[in-house]
Amino acid sequence: MTSGDRASAPTPESPLTRVDIGEVALATRVLPGSSGQVLLFIHGSLDDHHTWLPLTRALAGTGHTMVVYDRRGHSASTDIAGQGTIHQDADDAANLIERLDLGRVHVVGHSYGAGTAVLLATKYPHLVSSLYLHEPPAFALLAGRPELEELREQTGAVARESVALLDAGRIEEGTAYFVEEMAFGAGSWTDLFDDQARAIMMANSDTWLDQSRDPERLALDVTALNAFDGPVTFSAGSRTLPAFTAATTEMLRLVPGASGATIEGAGHGAPTSHPEELAAAIRRHLDSA
Repeated sequence: MTSGDRASAPTPESPLTRVDIGEVALATRVLPGSSGQVLLFIHGSLDDHHTWLPLTRALAGTGHTMVVYDRRGHSASTDIAGQGTIHQDADDAANLIERLDLGRVHVVGHSYGAGTAVLLATKYPHLVSSLYLHEPPAFALLAGRPELEELREQTGAVARESVALLDAGRIEEGTAYFVEEMAFGAGSWTDLFDDQARAIMMANSDTWLDQSRDPERLALDVTALNAFDGPVTFSAGSRTLPAFTAATTEMLRLVPGASGATIEGAGHGAPTSHPEELAAAIRRHLDSA
């Protein structure tokens, strides 16, 4: 995230507080709105709630109450010992919704957070009104298709190299390699993110390393969304990496009732690089909800 994006702090009415949801406590900001409707944001790998702040500012005119939080093991949230799973993250989101008495919420997810949102909606449909999903890393969908198998193998190779670097204690190198080769593209470590954002990602690298060992993290059953009764939108950046484009195309094929959106000029990091354009797409999605 650029230093200009980081400079605008949340309002004093939205302090960061830990919400005890039972097994862990999630660092959470609630930005009050006037409409009675709620937007819950779920961040992706290595990140925390800060990634959403430019987008929440761009969406302030919707009147929605907006809730951002750090997933377990990230930044100011707590964690427990043992292998973490994407199912725990989905359960955490459900517990947070219930603990804050938010009712049925609109969920915006990015990357791994979008995959978490899919599980949240399929496991707890009574808590979710709609889903806006920017580039879930559903790379398992690329398996078995000769024209896509090479992309899946490339993402696997990048993940394995990132794990090897982090296991060797090469924190900055391993994190930067993952960011540039898997997620945001060449040059993004220095061109897209400032010192604070890079520090956050390196601090969360142990949680990503744990997440990388969860066999279910990329094997999303997106077809389960065909039974979900709310609107679903999958979006991708026009300049994103090919694996995300292919996975998004497959998800739209498998969930024919879903809508698609393209964030012009953006890559995987649209919440950071193109918050206004992403906000416009989310507004259109909310208009259909």
